Amino acid sequence: MFDYTNASDEIVANRNALADKVRRELELAGIATFRQENAGERAGAEIEVDLGADSAGGVFVSWNPHPSLSQAAADGVRNGQLQVPAIRHSGAVVSHMRDAMIGILASAGFRADIADDDMRPLAIRVWEDEA
Repeated sequence: MFDYTNASDEIVANRNALADKVRRELELAGIATFRQENAGERAGAEIEVDLGADSAGGVFVSWNPHPSLSQAAADGVRNGQLQVPAIRHSGAVVSHMRDAMIGILASAGFRADIADDDMRPLAIRVWEDEA
């Protein structure tokens, strides 16, 4: 049986503070942002705070294309039409925006890299730069 444990209150507070800083820096760059719990069907940078006490916990950023592009890609996959342009285009948009956000966050003094997490294959993991 899987036993999920939240990180300590102090770690959770630090992650939430980091998420707020990340959000501010991305907004300064002109990127629409929102926290995962407020996502709905929105385009922009989705910021997630994983509260887990394990190594997968932390702050993550994912790019959400416009809902119409996401829906077109999902429809293509669901219908087995894997060559529809929306699938390729949606993937390209997410990949390019991920790379741009990594550069923006690095410039702002954060450590940001592609998340090494099978559950978040196109996400960014962000840490505060300790240097």
